[in-house]
Amino acid sequence: MLVMKYTIVVAEKMHKKEELGVLNWPGWDKPCLIEQVQMRIDTGWIPIGGVSYGEHEAFSEKVWAQSMSKEEDSEEE
Repeated sequence: MLVMKYTIVVAEKMHKKEELGVLNWPGWDKPCLIEQVQMRIDTGWIPIGGVSYGEHEAFSEKVWAQSMSKEEDSEEE
């Protein structure tokens, strides 16, 4: 049986990396929205619609968001 998974990817920046400020180490950063979406596309996720920009309770600033879905086989029948 096929099941549909759904997720929303969020990031504070759409197109450039976000600095974490951990010892000013340039390699320690969070991926931007475009990078996160591309990583999920590479594993079979499909974007749904366009991106949104707005407030999220887990962030102090506004964030970019992209909804995505993925079809997988279920082990239950």
